[in-house]
Amino acid sequence: MNWSEQRKRKARRRLARRAAVLLLGVLAAASLLGLALASEQVVTGHAVLDRPPEAVWRVLLDLDGMPLWRSDLRALERLPDQNGRRTWREIAAGETRVMEIAAAEPPTRLVLRRADAGIPGLPLWTIELAPAARGTRVTLSERMRVGNPVRRVYYRLRPPRAALGRFLRDLELRLTAGRREVVNNPGADARASPRLP
Repeated sequence: MNWSEQRKRKARRRLARRAAVLLLGVLAAASLLGLALASEQVVTGHAVLDRPPEAVWRVLLDLDGMPLWRSDLRALERLPDQNGRRTWREIAAGETRVMEIAAAEPPTRLVLRRADAGIPGLPLWTIELAPAARGTRVTLSERMRVGNPVRRVYYRLRPPRAALGRFLRDLELRLTAGRREVVNNPGADARASPRLP
């Protein structure tokens, strides 16, 4: 090996060491910053749905119908009520969680929270319905606990809205798919009526 190749090899090693030190420094700084941030974070999403609040409310409380429209669920199993609260097990890809209705103020506010082993915890979802010009404004807030300090910093910079967005899209698809337009057809059965959720 000649002198030029040795020099190049040493330069690559120095560069790799500097990159490793820089990466460790960034991770250490993010960890320190994350420790200063609160472990509980709130993420919010909004949608305006072309249905009245009562129709949206009925879909949200139809537990048995949830696996049919929620793309994140594979199955839902009803459980006995805990302390007078409706409880169920959600079976999703790679995760099973027990959820309960923590509060319900029909048809404006619904609070769902995780309740594993009968102990309330996070995440906590608050769904608020308000009449809007075109139907209902749905505001979905998720309060979660983030233990990893580096992830706290990442979530502050880029909040995890994917689950909220998916839920709101699924809800909108369910409400629009469950709606049939009434067609003026003289030969149609007079007893037929539009299907409501």
